[in-house]
Amino acid sequence: MAPSRWRAALALVAGLALGAAVPPPPDGRVLDELLVPRGAAADLPGTTYREFTTTLPDPRGGPLRGDVVEVDLASPAVRVELLTPPVVPAVATVPELAARAGAIAAVNGGFFDEGATGAPVAAEIVDGAARTSGVPAGRRPAPPGEGADTVVGLDDGGRAHLARARFRGALVAADRTVPLDGLDGYAVPVDGVGVFDPSWGDLARGPATCGSDTDPDVPCSADTLEVRVAHGQVVAVGPPGAGRLPGGTVALVGRERGAAALRGVAVGTRVTVSTGFEAVGSPPLRVAVGALPLARGGRALPGLQDTERAPRTAVGLAEDGRRLWLVTVDGRQDASTGVTLAELARLLTDLGAPVAASLDGGGSTTMVRRGRDEALRIVNDPAAAPVRAVTDALAVVPR
Repeated sequence: MAPSRWRAALALVAGLALGAAVPPPPDGRVLDELLVPRGAAADLPGTTYREFTTTLPDPRGGPLRGDVVEVDLASPAVRVELLTPPVVPAVATVPELAARAGAIAAVNGGFFDEGATGAPVAAEIVDGAARTSGVPAGRRPAPPGEGADTVVGLDDGGRAHLARARFRGALVAADRTVPLDGLDGYAVPVDGVGVFDPSWGDLARGPATCGSDTDPDVPCSADTLEVRVAHGQVVAVGPPGAGRLPGGTVALVGRERGAAALRGVAVGTRVTVSTGFEAVGSPPLRVAVGALPLARGGRALPGLQDTERAPRTAVGLAEDGRRLWLVTVDGRQDASTGVTLAELARLLTDLGAPVAASLDGGGSTTMVRRGRDEALRIVNDPAAAPVRAVTDALAVVPR
């Protein structure tokens, strides 16, 4: 396509980002063409791969390219899974995670504690079970008016949803019930109790009591307690520990009022510990990953970031949940400047996705894909070199 037509197609988005009075194209679209990738093998059943290129017209702009895998969730040939390392505080590259699962396509998943624990910022559900609840809501990104517990998820019927996943948990003893506030999260809420199981691995649990519900740099709590439960019985009470917990064992770590609530639970007490998610706005979810909402009903949400262009990873959903779009946009390089979140929302709706959400971006943005008789390979141009290790990946795998 001629550069002048691409400039016209993106004029509206550029004008919104800069506050300029740029008239929109006649149809109001941002993108108007998807390109078949040059030399690629045929798509595998249930998936369609395309790339797009254009030129951002304003002084901050430049060329833009991205990749799209469209997934037919009604196809008997594929399903969508969340791929993770063996323990919650760990990372792996998207190619590594996808290769282990024999994936057809995959993108990096949710935001995570980069450079520290590697644990997810928000919720993960794998095979219908809670893997982690993430950190307190005040330490998660969310657009104005949207919940910080938003996830992209799939139910048992294979339909995709942009929903909310609310953690629910409790320690029940004969004489008391103690609410639990999180599972395998790298930050326990102030006055709360977090649960750690063998999936937390070898990391110490005490540092999870550092910071506040909004500021990770607040000093660590001076009032903490750990209650260890094995096969339904309290086996130890003391300061937060370290080392991998045995199978059938959980550690309840309380701080401030949460620690006080645990102090009356003595060694030898029989207890029940329950954890899980309540899905809000969808049926129970089999798979879920924390996400930043971008669009609903075919319209970009108000208040999205519109000043910084960067590499981005996003997911689009059909209204009926039967179609999914995995999208990456390259950025921070001569060949592609990247997009703002507001521009990303428009890109997803113009690709045909009325509902959309952003996953982690920047140096994490990675897409892998394989076609018929073609090996798995990275199809985008990641900004990080070597490819960044991430906390999880959303993948299309053969049934």
